[in-house]
Amino acid sequence: MAHADDHPPRFVYAVIFNALIFAFAILWAISFACIPHLLLLNKRPTATLAWLWALLLFPGLGALLYLAVGTERVRRRRKRRQRSFRRKKGLADSVTTAENVLAKLPADSFSHAVFETTNSIIGLPTDVVGEVKILRNGEAYYDSLRKSIAEAKTSIHVESFIWRKDEVGAEFLDLLIAAARRGVRVRLLLDELGCLGLTQRYFRRLIEAGGEFSWCHTLYPRHNRYFFNLRNHRKLQVIDSRVAYVGGMNFGREYLGLNPALGSWCDLQVELRGPVVTRLQQVFAEDWFFATGREDPLGEVEETESRHALSPVQVLRTGPDEDDHPMLRINLALIEAARKRFWISAGYFIPNGTMEAALQVACARGVDVRMLVSEKSEHPMLVRAGRSYYDALLRQGVRIFEYRRGIEHSKYTVLDDNLAVIGSSNFDDRSMRLNFELSVLVHRPATNAALARLFTEMTGDSHEINRTSFLRRPIHDRLIESTLRLFSPLL
Repeated sequence: MAHADDHPPRFVYAVIFNALIFAFAILWAISFACIPHLLLLNKRPTATLAWLWALLLFPGLGALLYLAVGTERVRRRRKRRQRSFRRKKGLADSVTTAENVLAKLPADSFSHAVFETTNSIIGLPTDVVGEVKILRNGEAYYDSLRKSIAEAKTSIHVESFIWRKDEVGAEFLDLLIAAARRGVRVRLLLDELGCLGLTQRYFRRLIEAGGEFSWCHTLYPRHNRYFFNLRNHRKLQVIDSRVAYVGGMNFGREYLGLNPALGSWCDLQVELRGPVVTRLQQVFAEDWFFATGREDPLGEVEETESRHALSPVQVLRTGPDEDDHPMLRINLALIEAARKRFWISAGYFIPNGTMEAALQVACARGVDVRMLVSEKSEHPMLVRAGRSYYDALLRQGVRIFEYRRGIEHSKYTVLDDNLAVIGSSNFDDRSMRLNFELSVLVHRPATNAALARLFTEMTGDSHEINRTSFLRRPIHDRLIESTLRLFSPLL
């Protein structure tokens, strides 16, 4: 029989209690140790205060979250690797700078001023592009890329955020394997978080065929790399240093409208030819070197006569490895420069206060500001969070259209009559501050006009938000939107 005196002695309870106190003190010390690092980052005051409260109120857990998503260690490590890469390759920031690119534009022109500004922000010279071909939706993009891969003779470089384990992913993996077997140098670089559910084993056949594969290593315990919050969102394919693809599309059946839960999918990729391809090859080479530590020889663009006139183009390579959030500053510069119109198709629209104010000021100057977003999304929280910003914009004259016939995932900007931006960047804080993004700014009236026609066509299938009726939406919708707004910097 058990007796009362069979309970553990009091000193056992004392030991357990003291152990808990000691563990709590250790966790608290770890949290306090993170505070100087947090302060020295000079984040936005709201972000700094939020992390400070997390560290103090949730010792241990707060520190773990901070180390996972709050630091910018990738910035220093990536910069060291880029400098090492350029020293080894004998590269300056310029690779194929076209002489007097901007000489074709009047020195006092709108476009000349925009390129000078973006050139200064990015730190890359302005290039030239020969052919700019807009590929609307998955069918056109995949067809063109299939053809380029089949015709490849020397190299195929593919960088993407998402690669699905479905019929689209399987088909393109087979195409890359076939190219590698015929002697083409194939490299595939994917974001680890964007491809959750896939393992390197899935790409083993490519490696066995002579191709190369790497994650961007968001999660890399062996090298103490846990960048849950910093993602390589770039979509870039360079074939034979001759043709490049940039835009918003990944590899998956949803981009063909084959996912019944999402329905039709509207997206955009652009095919580029000419000297700018070498610049884009450099972007891939630097990303590959960061991920693998292995060098990638930079190819030369084939000397072929272009059927199109050469036009100025700026490669907008941005990310948390660059100082002072270049994508944010570029968008601010473009909004400020707009004189006639500033039309944005944004896959995800969650502006921060700075971007919100810039759009309002543009409207006050008389600029025609329009936003095209998706009423439906594979991430419904993003749509709801974005709506919390509508009223302030509508009040100042911004016109907002929600596309209702499917998913609108395109990412492009129509600026006045000559300029256009196409790429991977959304109009949200994540793209402005946290993601590695890639876009191109092109001076070509024909491209501007084509995108303007597409924008007009899409808004014809959209619902324009009326402020009066919007303010009458149910209180529970407004509460959900305002709550999600608190988390918008991380969505």
